[in-house]
Amino acid sequence: MRVGLLFAIVLTASACAAPVTQVAAIADAAPTPSVAPVVVTAPASPAAPSPAPAAPRYRALRVFVASDMGDTVYVLEGGARFEVVGQITVGKMPHNLAVSPDGRWVAVGNRMANSVSIIDPYAMKEVARVGVGRQPHDLTWSLDSTTLFVGHERDTFIARIEVGTWKPLPPLMVGVPQHDLALSATRPNELYFTVTNSMESDHLRVYDLKSGQITKFKIQDVHDVFFVPDSSEIWTTSSGYVGVPSDRMIANDPASRSMKTEFHLVGHYPFHTMKPGRDGLFYPPAGTPMLLTDHLGPSLLWVDAKERRIVGETRVGPEPYHSSYDPLGDRVLVTSNKDGNIWVIDRTSRLVVQTVAVPAAHGIVAVGLP
Repeated sequence: MRVGLLFAIVLTASACAAPVTQVAAIADAAPTPSVAPVVVTAPASPAAPSPAPAAPRYRALRVFVASDMGDTVYVLEGGARFEVVGQITVGKMPHNLAVSPDGRWVAVGNRMANSVSIIDPYAMKEVARVGVGRQPHDLTWSLDSTTLFVGHERDTFIARIEVGTWKPLPPLMVGVPQHDLALSATRPNELYFTVTNSMESDHLRVYDLKSGQITKFKIQDVHDVFFVPDSSEIWTTSSGYVGVPSDRMIANDPASRSMKTEFHLVGHYPFHTMKPGRDGLFYPPAGTPMLLTDHLGPSLLWVDAKERRIVGETRVGPEPYHSSYDPLGDRVLVTSNKDGNIWVIDRTSRLVVQTVAVPAAHGIVAVGLP
């Protein structure tokens, strides 16, 4: 969600189950504008993670949801049904979440605290809080799970944090504020980012992690960036402002780093899709249409990426943002910010089978429990 209309949104907080587990708060980082990030706190005890699942079979799914009008990440667990089992206190206004590819860590961007919280998803606790630049927004992990990348809406570098020590590495100096990030296993040295809060043109760019070179795509008005399921194209959504809808999508060629075509999902306002290194360890099986949240429906859109057309729509609550996948129940979970719910959707029937109350739900990730 873009920052311009952020505080004009009125959010309805919904009741949720009483928390079972809660960690003590760590003092928020003082803002450190336009400088390389610094470590704010170290965990009180060694930050060795609990063992991550070693096999692809799990007894249950554990889901983390950022409630972005406070300082809390809610924890859900699901077998036949999902329920809230705990809360974790983090920094002010937790927004986007990202789970490392090896499943050991969940990172939370504390948007109004200028910090990132690191959560051990199996111990269900915050183990470190790291100061970054102004207004951290999106996060993603390197494919080998050794580095966390953090984008900023109000600073001109992308922070890098070393996994395990949680110490800052030299940042990527990109010269403009960023909104969303994307990495793909097919192009592991290319970090894509969108430009926000800037008068500069060319709102999609890619940073070559080997050479340090930045390439600009000649497209404007970009919100999120993501690869289609077969990684043959990079798509972008437009606007990103609540109340300023846009049906415009751009398909880009990652090889030539250029725009292929503009198309429109008429009558809809596409926002986000699931991305590796961000929205969970699991993704729908091959052949599943691409899933896009839609603010006008409001709905979850099922999209044929080859034909660039909508093939299905599941209605959810107002202001749907992020989604994650449950392989045990073959379900998709979608956050709905304004009504404070997680909408649980059966992938086969595309019907809503449950809602779980989480106030001001925004980012979401899922891991498996052995």
